[in-house]
Amino acid sequence: MPGTSSDVRQRSNKKTSKGQKKQQPSLPPQVSAKVAHDLITESNTFSFSLKTAFRLFLIIRCASGLYSVVQDCDEVFNYWEPVHYLLEGYGFQTWEYSPRYSIRSWAYILIYSLFGFLAQLISSTKLQIFYLIRLLMAAFCSFAEAKLYRTVVEEINPHVARYLMVALFFSAGMFHASTALLPSTFAMYTTMMAFSSILQPPTQMDRTRTYTSVFWLVLGGLAWPFSGVIGIPFAIEEVVVYGRDTKTDKHGQLQVAVRSQHWRYLRVLRLVEAVLLSTLVLGGTMFLIDSTIYQQWTFVPWNIVRYNVFSGADGRGPDLFGTEPWYFYILNGFLNFNVVFLLALASGIIMLVTAYVDRHRVPGTTWTDAVWPYLLMSFKLAPFYLWFLIFTCQPHKEERFLYVAYPLIALNAAIAIYFIRSLVSRGAGYLGANINVRVYILRYTSLAILVVYGLVSISRILALVTRYHAPLTVYNALWKERQEPLVHSNYIQERYAEDMTTKELQLCVGKEWYRYQSSFFLPNDVRLRFIPSHFDGLLPNTFPEDRTTATYIDKDTTIHYRTRNYDVLKGMRHHHDKTNDRNQPDDSATLKDLTQCDYMVDSYFPLHRGVESSFVMDKAWDRVFCEPYLDAAHSRQLARAFWVPGSQGLQWGEYCLLKRKT
Repeated sequence: MPGTSSDVRQRSNKKTSKGQKKQQPSLPPQVSAKVAHDLITESNTFSFSLKTAFRLFLIIRCASGLYSVVQDCDEVFNYWEPVHYLLEGYGFQTWEYSPRYSIRSWAYILIYSLFGFLAQLISSTKLQIFYLIRLLMAAFCSFAEAKLYRTVVEEINPHVARYLMVALFFSAGMFHASTALLPSTFAMYTTMMAFSSILQPPTQMDRTRTYTSVFWLVLGGLAWPFSGVIGIPFAIEEVVVYGRDTKTDKHGQLQVAVRSQHWRYLRVLRLVEAVLLSTLVLGGTMFLIDSTIYQQWTFVPWNIVRYNVFSGADGRGPDLFGTEPWYFYILNGFLNFNVVFLLALASGIIMLVTAYVDRHRVPGTTWTDAVWPYLLMSFKLAPFYLWFLIFTCQPHKEERFLYVAYPLIALNAAIAIYFIRSLVSRGAGYLGANINVRVYILRYTSLAILVVYGLVSISRILALVTRYHAPLTVYNALWKERQEPLVHSNYIQERYAEDMTTKELQLCVGKEWYRYQSSFFLPNDVRLRFIPSHFDGLLPNTFPEDRTTATYIDKDTTIHYRTRNYDVLKGMRHHHDKTNDRNQPDDSATLKDLTQCDYMVDSYFPLHRGVESSFVMDKAWDRVFCEPYLDAAHSRQLARAFWVPGSQGLQWGEYCLLKRKT
């Protein structure tokens, strides 16, 4: 019939007359209108299933677990080392784990240690346990991302969900945050799970949304109490917005709620009930675990808040560990999300402009009808702004503090891209563009933004992996250099690999102490020791070793080996005499006699002469393995931040594993 798409194809295939140029036929008005209508109403828009989205996210998250460097020394000494202590019987202890201060929760460590114990059954080295734990985090993060994606598909629209997926998948920030053993990463997981319910509209007939959202928010808040602030807009929405008043029961029958005059009061009661129940169950479990270990009544989330918020007046507090300018998170956000971060910052303004320009698009007779959908959307955009404002106002800033907001950055930006697409199309209409042009604008505006974002993000990820990867490979080289490295003993299967006749070796680090990748990277006959450097703060000390000597006699052969008492509680409750919360140095944590060092990990940067001594150039040491490492301080800012083939303005040094000459 005339006007159908098949009729258009038939007419376009007719031969043109001689000498006449063949022109690309334009779509008939009715077809163009249908295409535009489908784009606007999201009809026939493709979306991934939960399983497919999970598998796609898992690809990039596993890559992160295998190739991402542990960037934060706090992650190593406050989390990887306690896990290593529970699994292997030795490791480093920071002042936060002293019973005197107890601002780190052992309940959080036990979650990953339990999986580590299971991983020991299938691993041959503890280095494999390190990567298996990371892959576990990759899987959980992928599921949380896929769950959030599907919720956006169902509750907002598939286009926004598609933009969200691209923003999360390619983000350089998500690449390293997704597999970091940090409470802020755990809170990032729970934030995505919570928003999988928060994005649903409130309802009076079902408590699932309230209880599920509160459960995940409380769980994340117990891991890192500051993450609870993202739930404030949700709590306001619960009380202010009535939401859905219908529900389909299990028999498919539509049920309609009768609105009570006291529905807000009932919502408040439901919200308080959910908070109290979740806090008592989850917080009570955490309270019992930590109180048992520290042998005193202690609630770690409160200790964290008290130290970071209320202890600055007496010379304590987070500012002792460094402060950053107000624009720190803006620069950090741009590095990790580039144009997506800028769109997230502008998402509120873009929504206001859209609400004014498209005020007649929403059906209704009053002004409230026109702006109400945008008011509801503001509750979804607000958590990112609240988080960004609070932490920008804090003098002590760290990149990991922004991890909780990473999914919110992607969500705000996805909504902003959707609004921009509509605004550009409408603007083109005002300028006289026909329906075909507007269809192409709707289709390709978002594509152009996401292509630029993806390319810049890949460039950033490649820069991190190729230019700062040396610590991982250098510490890995120690296993290859030791011909028969002593691995962890499998006590369940009674394989004792640690012969006491083997000398325990000392691996020393000075100025490179903060790039240490954890004791999982050292064979069990090697111990890390700090040596003096220009760093004048408090270094971690060690847990008392939970390892003793045992003897095994087989006929005429006597074997002495190390074994575990599994009396880790004694070490978990240990307090070093010079441990303090004022960042004052502890001399007992450093090794003064350098002749006791068998190995050394050190760096050499030719342009850093006179700043710190370098053992790489010392003739008393042999180079076992060296890898190039970017000298960020003397490289151009953009060149060092993003990978571009043939980049100019980069300066390099060496990161080396050294062995004392015999």
